[in-house]
Amino acid sequence: MALKELPVVPSGDPGSLAESPNSAIQRIYRPVIKDQTQVNPIVLLFCPDGALSLIGDEIVVSYQHCKGCGICAKESKGIEMVPEYTGPRGFF
Repeated sequence: MALKELPVVPSGDPGSLAESPNSAIQRIYRPVIKDQTQVNPIVLLFCPDGALSLIGDEIVVSYQHCKGCGICAKESKGIEMVPEYTGPRGFF
């Protein structure tokens, strides 16, 4: 039995989560950097999603990749977790 020659195609459609993840739907709390001087650079290694990056001398959070796990805030005093949504809750 001969095998078919199938084309190699990407596994995700352009604009899907495979191209640019967005975890805002899952996130309840988000990290906010309150004091850059107290942020320990080791948090760059602890972030499971790679949402933290070093730009110049500052650590910056990419909210497009952050899922809100809070590991960075637990490991560093300069990062604080704040609620993602502070408006009214429930149905109207």
